[in-house]
Amino acid sequence: MPHRSKRRQRLMTCLTIWIIKWTITLVLLNFYWGSRIQDLEKKSLASFGGLVNHDFLGLRDEHSKNNSTAANLRLSDQKDASRIIPGENTTHNDASDTPKGGHRMIVPNLLDGTLQGKERLWNILQTRNITEVDASYWASVPTWDEILTNLYPNSKLHNLNTSGPIIHGLETCRHFQDLTSSAPSQRRIAPAGIFNTGTNYLSVLLEYNCQNPHRVAKFHGNAKRGHGNEWEVPWGKHTPAHHRGTYSKNAKANYDVWEVLPVVLIRNPYGWMKSMCRNSYTATWRGKNDVASCPQLRIDGQWNEVDVKFGPGSTHHKSLAHMWNDWYGEYFYNNYSMNETTTIEGDSQRQGMGRNWTSPFPRLMIRFEDITFFPYEVTQQICSCAGGVLGHRSDDKDVSNDSFHYVVRSAKTGDGHGPTSHRNGLIDSWVRYGRVDPKTEYKEDVLKVAEEVFDSLMLKTFGYG
Repeated sequence: MPHRSKRRQRLMTCLTIWIIKWTITLVLLNFYWGSRIQDLEKKSLASFGGLVNHDFLGLRDEHSKNNSTAANLRLSDQKDASRIIPGENTTHNDASDTPKGGHRMIVPNLLDGTLQGKERLWNILQTRNITEVDASYWASVPTWDEILTNLYPNSKLHNLNTSGPIIHGLETCRHFQDLTSSAPSQRRIAPAGIFNTGTNYLSVLLEYNCQNPHRVAKFHGNAKRGHGNEWEVPWGKHTPAHHRGTYSKNAKANYDVWEVLPVVLIRNPYGWMKSMCRNSYTATWRGKNDVASCPQLRIDGQWNEVDVKFGPGSTHHKSLAHMWNDWYGEYFYNNYSMNETTTIEGDSQRQGMGRNWTSPFPRLMIRFEDITFFPYEVTQQICSCAGGVLGHRSDDKDVSNDSFHYVVRSAKTGDGHGPTSHRNGLIDSWVRYGRVDPKTEYKEDVLKVAEEVFDSLMLKTFGYG
């Protein structure tokens, strides 16, 4: 009996060891094949292409959705890795490296010409850890010279050494700093702009890159908005300027309107009207949902009138083009009479020069197109104007120290900003606004009416005329 017991014990011990060995083997095999499957998934994603990026770029607008060389985006974050927007008609130079129906990834370089003329744009992307791009997507991006030609259609000086953002109101910077000299920590910068002009994008640019050193020192950089940048002006970023000082969206605000430097975003009116046709916000007019005929400035010989609701009340305008004049006129001119006409240098009747066009209060007016193509230069000028410094926030871990934080994803979020198909990231903006003249979207008769309406002085000042 003792002999049998010992034998049984040895068998049990052997069996236990055998089970443990096989369990360990199965665990190791499972780990090995799991790793292999993960590697295959990564390779599969890479073959379908897009941008290798730590940030989400891919919110395409209608233009990129209908373009055969539209954006093809891939995310490096695993939680978003399945969100791929494939391009179409991608060409392949090496079938062995690119699966059938896939997309060829490239690193733009001068040797094969893919970087030629786009060096500035690629340098911006590299600061956001982008290392590859889909070939067809990159081919759709205009060269820097094409962009400058489109931005300055009436200028022969469109080269990297002479071109830059158009900023109106820099002469008011000293006045703003003098007004706030007794309490520099109270200085704030806040965007304003009519609908569809990039106010959210500018807010994010400033929040990441511009600091009021007096305010940061006072709050040790920890307070909400401690860097000195507000999301919008106190009276509301879309609200007409005549409500400045008489209406406030935030009753608890502990600062005065004179302590806020408004940065007003203005946009090419022809492109702006088409954007309003796609997303009109609180503006209403006849035929606004008819994309083919919108904006229809006149209907049966009569102005197609526009009504707009804002926080403090509503405004009424003769047409969508008049709305652009009226809204920006309140920031551009030193009075709020928007219906005067006069003769400008022998031209036919135009609006503009009959009013005092000195600034109504310290403010900057920045072109939407310039925050798209000159984000660093624009942010630097704004920050300096308000007495701030261009600098990297200590709590921003997305870019390396002392680097400018370029915003590559859409800054528009929320139900009020329309469907995602109408929102776009930085590269899609380069494609959409870099080489296309918005006037080409209009019929000749509409252009003629619009040219008679738009304020010629503002058009000339901002390079839209």
